[in-house]
Amino acid sequence: MNIRIFLFTLILLLKHSVNATGPWGSGVPGSPEMLKLEAKWRPMAFSPAKMRGHQRFNEQKYGMFIHWGLYSQLGGVYKGQKMEEGGTGPRVAEWVMRNKEIPRAEYAKLAESFNPTRFNAQEWVAVAKAAGMKYMVITSKHHDGFALFDSDVSDFNAVDGSPFGRDIIKELEQACQKAEIAFGVYYSHALDWKDGGDSGIKDYGPEKPEKKVFANYFDPAPVKFDDYIKNKALPQVQELVDNYKLCEIWLDTPIYIPARHSFAFYKTIYDADPEILVNQRIGNHFGDFGIPGDNVIPDQINENAWECVATTNNSWGYKSYDDDWKKPIEILYWLVANVSKGGNLLLNVGPDGHGVMPPEAVSNLLKVGEWLKVNGSAIYGTKPWHIDHEGNSALKMGGTEHRKKAKLDFNFGNDDFWFTKKEDKVYAIALARPEGRSILVKSLINEPIHKIRLLGQESFLHWGRTPSGVEVQLPVFVEDGIGYALEVTLAN
Repeated sequence: MNIRIFLFTLILLLKHSVNATGPWGSGVPGSPEMLKLEAKWRPMAFSPAKMRGHQRFNEQKYGMFIHWGLYSQLGGVYKGQKMEEGGTGPRVAEWVMRNKEIPRAEYAKLAESFNPTRFNAQEWVAVAKAAGMKYMVITSKHHDGFALFDSDVSDFNAVDGSPFGRDIIKELEQACQKAEIAFGVYYSHALDWKDGGDSGIKDYGPEKPEKKVFANYFDPAPVKFDDYIKNKALPQVQELVDNYKLCEIWLDTPIYIPARHSFAFYKTIYDADPEILVNQRIGNHFGDFGIPGDNVIPDQINENAWECVATTNNSWGYKSYDDDWKKPIEILYWLVANVSKGGNLLLNVGPDGHGVMPPEAVSNLLKVGEWLKVNGSAIYGTKPWHIDHEGNSALKMGGTEHRKKAKLDFNFGNDDFWFTKKEDKVYAIALARPEGRSILVKSLINEPIHKIRLLGQESFLHWGRTPSGVEVQLPVFVEDGIGYALEVTLAN
């Protein structure tokens, strides 16, 4: 790849990889260090193996994110106080240690009661598969430092440090392989409240750093950030890539991580399996795919690899009192809106401390899975068309708090269509059923249409051109459901 194409790609990644956690690392763009590291990174990032990983990623489109750990036992309540009652920092349930400033030794006692006997990897994977999800990513270690896998690096893990004594990551990996679901892990590489990972804030941030609230200032480990990376984070990532078959690694909260550390993580992962994709939160723009932000849908089409991460309610980890569940129509909107812009959707579920997925989330996901059984061709393996949407609905998704407060309306109109494409086909996706049988798709007006069919049916539909667009005659819908999708085959 020549330098102009590389720079154009890099600029797009920077533009569309807005990190909700703040700065992307302490590396200085254009500095001798960065130029040297970028020259080493570039052949890996654009290698044939990495392109195979990108192709797989694009085919998948829809995955399940799982936030699960010691915090799940608390359900967002500590010593009778909810996350919203006092505390410092984010109020999502997996942040309970930081928000309530729980001392490290006190928090570690949660491992002594971590015994989720109702956890069943096959059941979790079965839910993902029935929901139409093609891959799964779980928190192998979140910011609290507790690992869900067997680690020789630190005994603060589910196998050595809890009565459960099982390698959760291995069980899920094997269940995913059996079900033909790709498997990946989240790993908080820069932030670790137990063992000194402060995202480089103290050692590499400015005198008055942004996002100071992220680090453990209330009971800090006496460890330099470099030592944390050397002795825990990088060795545990090495364990993950050596011991598990992974499709992606989702790293988090780089903030002021030095460029050399970001590069070391990337190279470690690449050397183990060059097809594994790494998200942009590795830091210093050394990732393979972008993240528009937590619970954020970008405004524009972007054909580079990116992934929207979203919650099924308003918390990533299990929050016992949060019942603001995304209904099937809203989940479908998140999926369709992201895919029509060129991205994937990684939708989170937060199981409780016993290992049980919230039944409301499961029920809604399964209903979306039924829709995908019929209309999945308009989602999987598609690319964005020249426009993503026509119609009067213009919803904005600007983050978890935005969605929670906005009280959005998901009653879409007959004129709302989202578009994707695949080879010689364009898909027009509706999230509402028309009152009559005739619909008008304006954006198809100049397309060389050969034939049109309704996904789920073999027969072709009658259609004709009007001055305003293409009018299509739909059959009578005999069953209730959400919307429909048209497959429009274009003439050669």
